[in-house]
Amino acid sequence: MSRRGTLILVHGLTEAGRRDPRLMALARTLARAGFTVLVPELEGLREFSVGTREVQGIADAIRYASDALPATDGGLALAAISFASGPALLAAMQPDTVRRVGFVIAVGGYYDLTDLLRYATTGEDRGGAGRLAPPPQRDVRWAVLRSQLHAVEDARDRERLAAIARARLADEEAADPDTTELGPQAMALYQLVTNRDPARVTSLLAALPPPLLARFTALDLAAQDLDTLEARLVLIHGPDDRVIPVSHSRRLRAALPAGQARLFEAEGLGHVEVSANWRDAWTLWRAIVHVLRLGESGETGIGFMSHPPGQRRPHHLR
Repeated sequence: MSRRGTLILVHGLTEAGRRDPRLMALARTLARAGFTVLVPELEGLREFSVGTREVQGIADAIRYASDALPATDGGLALAAISFASGPALLAAMQPDTVRRVGFVIAVGGYYDLTDLLRYATTGEDRGGAGRLAPPPQRDVRWAVLRSQLHAVEDARDRERLAAIARARLADEEAADPDTTELGPQAMALYQLVTNRDPARVTSLLAALPPPLLARFTALDLAAQDLDTLEARLVLIHGPDDRVIPVSHSRRLRAALPAGQARLFEAEGLGHVEVSANWRDAWTLWRAIVHVLRLGESGETGIGFMSHPPGQRRPHHLR
């Protein structure tokens, strides 16, 4: 039987990394459907950190899959979850990878990082075109803080901010921490994350030290030239997502030429957790069928990598 293709499945922010039970179940399902599923281990995402190294890690997986794996009828595709969607798209836009990826699946992904920060810290979804978004989960701002700790140069400041995030995640009403010993980088990041005024977000971002702002801009899809993206997109998003509002997938679809991206909105999907509602399952099934059809038309790909690209020969789940 000819394979549908090779699909690189990228986990989101999870300490379990590629061994997250939900990710493993999805990989097995896709493998049974005829894909070769490749799951790279991305250390940054496992540590709740998002940066350009994740872009390079995914790009390395693309290069490995297209150069080292046996050729299949379906080609090569990417599937990314939550905050990994941005790095995955950026990895698929590099000069030597742009023609290797047939399509990208993004589940609960982001588009505009400034608007995402504004929503996470103040509850305002400025990209929602007047639609009210549900209030953000209380822990989102602290997840944002954790995701950027690697950009703070001082090790003591990183530990102080990590301790603040842990304390707030345990008790949102805890007493305000002592921030008098934070250095300029850490204080700028702390002020951005704890701000609750939508009008201040842009100025607080601009006040970040240049290295932090450069890393932020490098991951912001709204700041990129998406004309270089050749892959087709399958976007899956829950309208009631309280981590990344559905407006991000809607705007990403609108930013691309007509027909390049298709959006499936699953009621009750939440962020990446699926409810038992049959209507949700139907919407997700429609998205899966769309993916399978793309695979049959030779526009996809899937494989399983149990370690970071470039280390040892991976085991493939077939």
